[in-house]
Amino acid sequence: MTITEAELTLPHDIQQQQSKHKVGSDVIPPILESETAKRKGAKKGKKARGNLDPEHIAKVRAEREAMRKSKQEAMLAQGLDPDLPPELQFIRRPLLALSKAESTAGFEFKIMTYNCLAQALIRRKLFPDSGEAVKWFRRSKVLLNEFKYYDSDVICLQEVDRIQFQTFWKEEFDKLGYDSQFHAKPSKNHGISILWKRSLFTMTDKMLIDYDKEISGNIPPRTTTNNVGLVLALKFSPKVLERFPNTRKSGIIVGTTHLFWHPFGTYERTRQCYIVLNKTKEFMHRVNVLQNNNDEIKDHWYTFFGGDFNSQPFDTPYLSMTSKPVKYSNRAKTVIECSTSYTFSKSRDGEEDAEDEEGGNIEKFGKDQPATPVPSFFDASSEQQSLVANMEKLHNSLDMRAISLYSVGYGTVHIENAGLDNTRGEPEISNWAHAWNGLLDYLFVIKSWDFSDKIQVDSLKKFEDENELKVKAFLKMPTKAEMGKFGHGQPHVGEYPSDHLSMICKLELKL
Repeated sequence: MTITEAELTLPHDIQQQQSKHKVGSDVIPPILESETAKRKGAKKGKKARGNLDPEHIAKVRAEREAMRKSKQEAMLAQGLDPDLPPELQFIRRPLLALSKAESTAGFEFKIMTYNCLAQALIRRKLFPDSGEAVKWFRRSKVLLNEFKYYDSDVICLQEVDRIQFQTFWKEEFDKLGYDSQFHAKPSKNHGISILWKRSLFTMTDKMLIDYDKEISGNIPPRTTTNNVGLVLALKFSPKVLERFPNTRKSGIIVGTTHLFWHPFGTYERTRQCYIVLNKTKEFMHRVNVLQNNNDEIKDHWYTFFGGDFNSQPFDTPYLSMTSKPVKYSNRAKTVIECSTSYTFSKSRDGEEDAEDEEGGNIEKFGKDQPATPVPSFFDASSEQQSLVANMEKLHNSLDMRAISLYSVGYGTVHIENAGLDNTRGEPEISNWAHAWNGLLDYLFVIKSWDFSDKIQVDSLKKFEDENELKVKAFLKMPTKAEMGKFGHGQPHVGEYPSDHLSMICKLELKL
């Protein structure tokens, strides 16, 4: 047996390893031996499996299926979709029905309002815990899955990116059977949108609202805000009218808005709420004249308004719309009086001398600005008191009011989260960001006001009887305690794709 020169150059341990595989003058490479062993093992395994008891195989399969079902049930219990990958999951909240037994005799539809978070507004410092959840390529898919899952018939959206609407949302919603309208100031890269299922409605009129240009009695805007509103007349489609051939109802009027966001903007937001009611009244009259021959019948159309009002149920914007006649007091009065003491920068109005304001920008460097938007006490001057009194008079002069759908009915399906921090029966939150949380979003019914006492929340029965509709269900809203368990703000992978939560009400209209 001869040792080759090549073997002489190999380390001693490798020479020993190779010598183990010599048979006569032939060498069996280690890799070949490994393959041979694998084949022998495979044969043994095949033979062993062939000898397994069929009952044992069935038992193993049953255990695996039980584990799969258990995992699926656990995900469903958490509101997750077992068919979606982890990065596209969102918490699926149930619709809480008011009554399961009653049959449907009228026209049922679901209306949603949702601030879906403009991509243009995302900054890492505002969403430090959100990670990949804020990336558009992922978040857009989660949002789309959410819209598909809830399958609302009318959708009011806020913070819709102009570019994304044109390049993504319009086409995707069209595939799902929706028509749409978008509105934003030219100077802003995001706006608002209303979508509706074309099988149920046809748009017959629209109104664009620019709060900076709208008149509000003798109260001028406090600053330029670039906020807008959108109101549409959606006539019932032929398909709907075939089911209700004798109805005198024409359709629904629906509006949406996103009011001024600034912490010290309470006074301006309260003014904008007046415009919401006044312009809706104007639009209702116009539609009646143009589409119902001005027959003076006021109930051809149901009127709804959903949006992000950047106000809580104990603030003057909300109270000015829903509690009539309005009389500001306690916290609400303190906050609105404080807001009148705040001076906004001229740069918001595009004025050239804005840089002359106390070192460049009075909002940043002003010496006499209030320290907090919600002080425990505020000593208002006579001028500030007069401004607030004039706002009360403005709202009380208008024969219109709003009724919050969640306010009148949510307590019947989720008493644990109705009126926890307010006297209006509203849920605790619709916004859960890194630095703040609270209720900012609402679904309203808008109607005329006869100047009688409407300070308290209407009972559900009275509301339904007076408005010829039935409230069928509400989308469940989580409490602060539930959201607090996450330990971070939204959006977040596997939870919610926006820092706001959508709100949905299912209604039955008497046609």
